[in-house]
Amino acid sequence: MRTKVEGDVFNIVAPREIICIVPASLIVVNRTSGLGWGAHAHQRALDAIAAAGPTALVETAPGDVTAQVRAALTAGTTRVYACGGDGTVASVAGAIMDSPVELAILPFGTTNVVAREIGLSMRPARAARQLLDSRRTTDFRMWRINDELGVLGGGVGWDARVMHVVPLRLKRRFGRVAVATYGLREVVSYDFPRLRVTGEDERGATVTLNGSQLIAANVQRWAGANRGIPGADPTDDLLDVVVNSSRSRVQALAFWSLMALPGGRPLSLPGVQRTRLRRLTVVSESGRPVEAHANGEGSLWTPFAVEPAGLVRVVLP
Repeated sequence: MRTKVEGDVFNIVAPREIICIVPASLIVVNRTSGLGWGAHAHQRALDAIAAAGPTALVETAPGDVTAQVRAALTAGTTRVYACGGDGTVASVAGAIMDSPVELAILPFGTTNVVAREIGLSMRPARAARQLLDSRRTTDFRMWRINDELGVLGGGVGWDARVMHVVPLRLKRRFGRVAVATYGLREVVSYDFPRLRVTGEDERGATVTLNGSQLIAANVQRWAGANRGIPGADPTDDLLDVVVNSSRSRVQALAFWSLMALPGGRPLSLPGVQRTRLRRLTVVSESGRPVEAHANGEGSLWTPFAVEPAGLVRVVLP
């Protein structure tokens, strides 16, 4: 008897029969996520997943990652491991939305907000063991943000500007230090725009707000481990929308510092409003497009529209 490998399917070849073992798990890896010096830790996590049973590996390429994942799915796929940051998690989630396939997250990114939200270890190998041992899942609500799908949420304003301008190579090498450095640079020169927010609340009533920055959050954490938006729930059908009406640079620095610091309460600052909406639209009152983001990826602009999409089954540790 001998064993041969054909693509992603492992065949055990005997004299009179062929037994085909179809991979039940798909591993989707974004090699550009996170810090470059984490490659060895990432590989240990991937090895642990691969050793647990038949798997197929997909390395993301520039372009439509959701389409790449869909093309790799088979009828036998029961779980997909998203190995990357929050953008990768959202892209993978979009491929298996409204299906019984489970989404397991390995934290290979810079901030790993969704992984932190569900209580995963930030050590990839330990997170892999947590996921392999778990049979617990919960359904996360996905959101359509312009032409993107969001699992973390999205935003408009200064933080989106930072996501637009920080170079990927620096973000990958220095992580949140690079983001914070560019944030300080941008806050000095940023011209806080006047934004108009129109949305629908849980009773169907129209809500209108004005501000200079907006967060549409599906989760409590936004800038790391701190629960800066307490009570935000990814399993319900509402977004926690935070609008900052201040145009002060000092207040912006205070807001984002408190968002990241353990125990920080950014929503307690003057000028900050919070509401819960089913859908919303954000426009620039000047008509000039303003930077926006989905899942921390700076690629969008106003007008910024968010509405509910489907559900994804997330594996809990």
